[in-house]
Amino acid sequence: MDKVLFFSILLVFAGALVGSVMQHRRLDRVLKDLRGFHVTARIQGKRIWGRFNLFSNAIEFIFSRPYTNRRGNLLTSFIVFSEQMNDIDTIFRFHDELTPKNQQRRLMEIEQIKHPSLFRRIKRSARNFMVAFREAIDESIGLLMSRVQKKASTALLKGQDDYLKKIRTNTLGMVSTAAYDPVLEHYINRRVVYETGKEDGQRIEYSGVLKEYSTGWVSILDCYLNTENHLPLSDASRLMMQRKMDFQLNVSTQENDKDKINFSLQITNRDNKDIAIWRIEGADNFQHEVDEMLTPGDTVNILLKDLPASCLTNIDKEQLPISLSLIAPERQDTGEAGMDDDHEDVRYPALPGLTLVFDTIRGVDVYIPRSKGLLRHGSEFID
Repeated sequence: MDKVLFFSILLVFAGALVGSVMQHRRLDRVLKDLRGFHVTARIQGKRIWGRFNLFSNAIEFIFSRPYTNRRGNLLTSFIVFSEQMNDIDTIFRFHDELTPKNQQRRLMEIEQIKHPSLFRRIKRSARNFMVAFREAIDESIGLLMSRVQKKASTALLKGQDDYLKKIRTNTLGMVSTAAYDPVLEHYINRRVVYETGKEDGQRIEYSGVLKEYSTGWVSILDCYLNTENHLPLSDASRLMMQRKMDFQLNVSTQENDKDKINFSLQITNRDNKDIAIWRIEGADNFQHEVDEMLTPGDTVNILLKDLPASCLTNIDKEQLPISLSLIAPERQDTGEAGMDDDHEDVRYPALPGLTLVFDTIRGVDVYIPRSKGLLRHGSEFID
């Protein structure tokens, strides 16, 4: 076989192989650390909660239990493709919803940022160098390709221009999706204030430690939020993950009327801070005011008797009565303390479609699209 022909074929196949590998490995370096964690996303005013999964062209939130929508379709996850990423306002990783295993994973992430290994430092420096001199590298590769074309037979490489351009593009593929920002780089592992906006024009500030950034995202660790929280009481797996509160739920039919349902809820504050229990909400504008301030160790008991039918659509009366103690595994007095199991394989019975509304200070890691905000302030003195 002609050597030039063999070289051209080898070059085309090598370029296709490199391009394919790069395309499948090209994950956002900020979002890839969220894989396997349970997160809450704000997407166009809606809250989506689930286990985070990342693809090269999409992200997925896997629900802890399947849902049936109004059209009768069974839903097990919510997928956002790269073209729709601008619909995401923020992704939150709340510390009190992490299992012991994921708490350890998070601490390892922080340790790697605070004390990076020699390999990580060299890798980051090399990547930043490649990005900073991307244009010069692009010109060098272009010059190399031109020389190859001149030395090779024009007839043999005729029609291969598109492949050569693809090789050139894929060679810089990993660099072109990376990011280098001198200001953000300066504040890695330092406290900052990151500013985002709302549709009504109000500014939101997140104060925490800048962990990482990419072309599309930035991550801020160790923020503290004191905002209104909405916790679905229908999701037993999620209630089990709460580290700030223990739950005791009871669902039963009423003695005098078997068609009516009693729902009782006991909440115990296991945090070292106060928790304000405001109300319980449901469909058809149902609201039950609670207005209780739970100090550490306090308990509140709530009994609901007149729930609308729309909150009970998933209840199977044949399974009643139901009694569930939903306590984080490490606090259970069952010899299972310290378990790392997420309890996702447990199939709990259906519960009323209600939401608990409460306030407390929560530690959280915040992931923000760079198109939705900017680094506004440093938050610590740097010599």
